[in-house]
Amino acid sequence: MYWVLIRAGLFRKKIRTFLTIASISIAFLLFGLLHSMSSIFTGTLQGMSADIIMVMPKYNMMGTQPYTTVEYVKSVEGVEKVTHMTMLSSDMIGSMFDGIVFAVDENFYDVYERFQATEEYQQAMRLRPDGALVGRLLADQKGFKIGDKVRIKANSRNEDGTFNWEFEVVGFYTVAQYTGDEMGIIANYKYIDDSRLSMKGTTSYIMAKVLSPELADSVSNKIDKNFENSDRATRSGPENQIAMEMVGEFGDIELIMNLILSAVFFTILLVTGNTMSQAVRERTADLAVLKSIGYGDLQLFISVMLEAFIIIFSGLILGLGLTLLMIPAIVAASQGMAEDVLYLSSSSILLAFSIGVFVSFVSAFMPAWQALRLKVVDALAKG
Repeated sequence: MYWVLIRAGLFRKKIRTFLTIASISIAFLLFGLLHSMSSIFTGTLQGMSADIIMVMPKYNMMGTQPYTTVEYVKSVEGVEKVTHMTMLSSDMIGSMFDGIVFAVDENFYDVYERFQATEEYQQAMRLRPDGALVGRLLADQKGFKIGDKVRIKANSRNEDGTFNWEFEVVGFYTVAQYTGDEMGIIANYKYIDDSRLSMKGTTSYIMAKVLSPELADSVSNKIDKNFENSDRATRSGPENQIAMEMVGEFGDIELIMNLILSAVFFTILLVTGNTMSQAVRERTADLAVLKSIGYGDLQLFISVMLEAFIIIFSGLILGLGLTLLMIPAIVAASQGMAEDVLYLSSSSILLAFSIGVFVSFVSAFMPAWQALRLKVVDALAKG
């Protein structure tokens, strides 16, 4: 019975119904795409170790800090292991797809366990000072093989007086999560520091593994307090916190996302509400006839509400469906770099359905209430 009434309402103005569903689907497509990338924008990437803190220069996240800071971090109570990483590439953005070179200590894989390499590859790198391990994703894309030469321009001058550096591929590394981190080249810090003419004895980032996650904040605060009045002030914190702060350098992305989505759904609420109101006004005489032949007030109220729910959820399912189809395409376009960070979580889908229910109810309640309170004599007189 309800389906007959709903179908008649939906197909009364086919183009209007289609355009309304299309606009709603675009809104939920935007919702899905923004939420699938929210972990990148908000620094809420899952899988980052809670017991790993990062220490970086406070005023320049791409800057360097003296190696003595590494020694101090090792001495802090609660710190179990310490390693560090030095960026060598001169153009960070331009080298993202060609491989960012960073130099590490020998214990890098013991501390920063998200990066993984076999003992054979680690040993080969230790035995050859200019040896390097290439990320598996980068190797697959560029065709690197063991024995190949990797040449880059760095931000440090080499012994020959140029900024040109050359490494030999002696193995490969992988990451436990976030395949995009395999777009790198890991080299020996000692070899690079001994060979460069400038910035000797400095490093970019320090990674410290603390005895328990509960100690991360206190250890971070102690490190920052020690250097707060020096020219080498630090910014320390758990990985995910530092990631969020780095994103925050470019603005409050999460707030911007929420403002965009709020504006979109407020507009959709107005569009849907206007559509349902207009549809009920156009059917005033029809509703009066239905009431006169025995349809109850509550039946018509429910039919109008269900009509709005079908319109909203048709657009919702279409929009989220398009999102799920576009995510693999975006991952492929990123050459696999976004494989582990671009996804639509179950909580985002649940939020979308909650929004759908809310918009459906709010936009349809007043038109449905008008249908409920409609007087047959008055409606037929107007009709």
